[in-house]
Amino acid sequence: MICHSIKQGGASLTMRFQLRVFSIALLSIHVISWMSDAHAQSASRTDDESAVLAPVVVSASKRGQTLGQLNGSASVVDRTSLDDDQVTSTLELDRVFPELYTSHSATFLFPIITLRGVTSAQDFYNPALTVYVDGVPQLSTFAAQSLLGVEQVELLKGPQGTLYGKSAQGGVLNIVSRKPGKIPEFAARAGVSNRDGYQLQVEGSGPLIEDLLYGAVSLLGNDVNGDLRSDVIGSDQLGGVRSRAGNAKLRLAPSGSPWEVWMTAGRDCATGDQEAYTLFDDYKSRRAYVLSNLPEAYRDFHQKRCANSAAVNGQYDFGIWRLNAVVSSQRVHTERQWPLDAYFPQFAEHWKQNTQELRLSTRSPQQGEASSRAWDAVFGLYRQEVDMSRGYQFDMVLPSFVRVMDSSSGNYSEALAAYGDVTWHLSPKADTMAGLRISRDEANTRFQGGTMGGTFQGQASNDQTTWLGHLAAGYQFSPNWRGYINVAQGYKPLGYNLAPSSVDDATGYGRERSISYEAGMRYAGYEISGSLALYRVDSKDVQLYGDGDMGNQTLRNVGDTRSVGMEFNTEWNVTRQWALSVGGFINEATFRRFKNSRACTGCAHNDVPMVPKYGMTLAVKGDVSVSDTVLRPQLTVRRAGAHYFDSANTLHQGAYTVVDAGLGWQPTHNMELMFYAQNLTDQDYRTYGFSYGTTGNFAQIAPGRTVGVTATYLY
Repeated sequence: MICHSIKQGGASLTMRFQLRVFSIALLSIHVISWMSDAHAQSASRTDDESAVLAPVVVSASKRGQTLGQLNGSASVVDRTSLDDDQVTSTLELDRVFPELYTSHSATFLFPIITLRGVTSAQDFYNPALTVYVDGVPQLSTFAAQSLLGVEQVELLKGPQGTLYGKSAQGGVLNIVSRKPGKIPEFAARAGVSNRDGYQLQVEGSGPLIEDLLYGAVSLLGNDVNGDLRSDVIGSDQLGGVRSRAGNAKLRLAPSGSPWEVWMTAGRDCATGDQEAYTLFDDYKSRRAYVLSNLPEAYRDFHQKRCANSAAVNGQYDFGIWRLNAVVSSQRVHTERQWPLDAYFPQFAEHWKQNTQELRLSTRSPQQGEASSRAWDAVFGLYRQEVDMSRGYQFDMVLPSFVRVMDSSSGNYSEALAAYGDVTWHLSPKADTMAGLRISRDEANTRFQGGTMGGTFQGQASNDQTTWLGHLAAGYQFSPNWRGYINVAQGYKPLGYNLAPSSVDDATGYGRERSISYEAGMRYAGYEISGSLALYRVDSKDVQLYGDGDMGNQTLRNVGDTRSVGMEFNTEWNVTRQWALSVGGFINEATFRRFKNSRACTGCAHNDVPMVPKYGMTLAVKGDVSVSDTVLRPQLTVRRAGAHYFDSANTLHQGAYTVVDAGLGWQPTHNMELMFYAQNLTDQDYRTYGFSYGTTGNFAQIAPGRTVGVTATYLY
C-alpha cells in the first residue's frame, strides 16, 4: 500500500516516506535491544522468567515447531486477537497481520492476497498464498471463508514449496481449530451493526464418552450489508455479503493411547451482491453503475457460493516418531450474474477436490522436556485431484437482447508429490536444514462454445515434473535473540483456462516458478518481542490475466518479476494493563520482463499490480481494571500507500489511512460487551479496479464507517 513512485516528481517523495518507515523499523529494533538490555539488568526480570510463558507452537511446520525455532518468518494470531478486531473471515485477516494485503476482486468468491510482492491480483484460481484448515488445503474458490472454532491463525511468509507444493509462493495461511477436550466449553456471541448488519455465533465442545470420545459444534450467521446506492435498482445497501456456516468435529482419543483420530464436516454458504461497481473516477459518490434504461429482468446482482467439506485426520506416536494420515474432500458450487453497462454476464461453476497425505515426522519434546536429538525430520507423500467445470454466458441486453458468447469446459488436474525436510542440530545454538520436493502435475481440458454464430470445441492435456529445494540455517545468539538465513523455491503449476472464449484462449498456460532469499532476526522476551526480515523474491513466467475475447479474461504467462523488501514487527507490553504493537513492510515489486504484448504493451519495469510499496499498522490495546469490572480499549491505525490495479499502471489508488477503535466491557468474568467502529474516519478508497474497454473504468469501494456492538458469553 504505497504511493507509487509517480514516476519522476513523486519518486523523491516516495523515497522519503520509505526512508521514514525504514527508520521507524530500525528504531523499533533498537528499542527492543535497549529494552532487553535494561530488563537483563533488572532484578525483577530474569531470563528464567521468560520460560514461564508457554511457547507458541506453529503446526504449519508439519512437526510442531515453536515460533522461536523457525528458520524463517512467521506470525501467529490467537483467538482473542481475532475477536477483538472483529475478524470473522479470512478476507479480514489484514487487520491482524500488518504484512498482509487482502481484497476481493469485486467478489467474495475470489480473494486477492498479496504477501512480499507476490500477488494473486489477477489469478483467481491459483492464489499466491494457499489457505489450509487443520492441515487440509482449501480450494482456491473457498479461500475466502468464515472462521469457526478457531484456536489460532498462522502465517508462514515466503515460498513454502517443499512442504506445501503448488501455489504457496507468497506463503501459507494455516487456520488451526480447537480440539475438543475433557473440559466442557461453550461460547455464544451476538452483535448488531449499522446498515442492518448482525452476527450470531455459537460454539460448544466437550466429552461425549469420558476418556474416549469428544465432540465440538460451531455455527455462524453473519450479515454485512454494503453501502453503495442505485436509484435504478432502488437500494442503498448494495455490495454486501451474507454468510451461514457450521461445522462439527469428533475426536476419538482413548486415554493413555498413543493414537487418536478426529473427523470434521462443515458447510459454508455465502450470498451477496458485491459485483456492483462504481465508475473509477466517481467512487466517492458510492453510486453503483447501472444504466437507467436497463430492462428490469437484467438488474439482478447475484452471487452464491456453497462449500461442503469433510476430513479425517489420524495420528500414531511411537518412539520419537509421529505418523499422520489425512484424507479430505471438498465440493464447491458458485453462481454469479450481474449487469455491467449494456451486458449481463452469467457464470456457474462446480469444483471437486480430494486430497490424501501420509506424513512421518519426529515429535516435538513436551514442554519442560530437554531434547538431545542431533536431528529432526518430516517426510511425506501427497496426492491432490481437482475437477472443475464452468458454464459462461455473455449477453448484450441493450438496445436488444443478443447472445454474444456462451462457453463451457471441464478441467481436471492431479498432483502427486513426495517431500522431505531434515534439520541438523549442529550445537545447542546452531542448526541447519535442507528440504526437497518432487511434484508431478497433470492437467487436461475439454471445451466447447460459440461466439456470434461461430462455434469452437476441442481438448488438450499436458503434464510436468517440478523439483523444489529449501536451505536454511539459524543461530541462537542469546536466550532471546535468534538469527537465520533462508533460501526457498515455489511454483504454480501449468493449467488451462475455464470456459475459454476461443480455441486460442484454450491453449493454456505454463508453470510459474520463484526463488526467495531471506535473512532475519527475531527477539523474544518476557515483555517485548520483535522481528525483522529482509527478502528478495524472483519469479519467472508469472501467470496473470491478459485480454480475452468478448470480455472474458484469459490467464497467460506474461513475464518475470522481482520483489525486494523488508518486514518488521514489534510488540511491547508497556505495563500490565497496556500493550503497544508496530508492524509493517517496505516493498518494491516490478516486472523485469513483460513478453505478452496482448495483455500490455511497454510494461517492462512497471509495478506489479496490487502490490503496495509500504504499509504500517500501529495498535494500542488496554486491559484496565475499574472497580469490579474490566475495560479493554483499543485503537488501530493502518496506513496504506498507493498501488496500481493493472499491469499497464494506469489505474491508480492513492495512499490512505484506516482507523479502527473498540471498547470492551467485562461486567463479569464470563461476559463481555464490545463496542467498535471500523473505518472510524469514513475513509473512501478503492479495493479493486479494472478497465472494460471503451465502456470505461470501474472500481469496487471499501465499506464506509461501520459501528456496532457484540455481546459474548463464555462458559
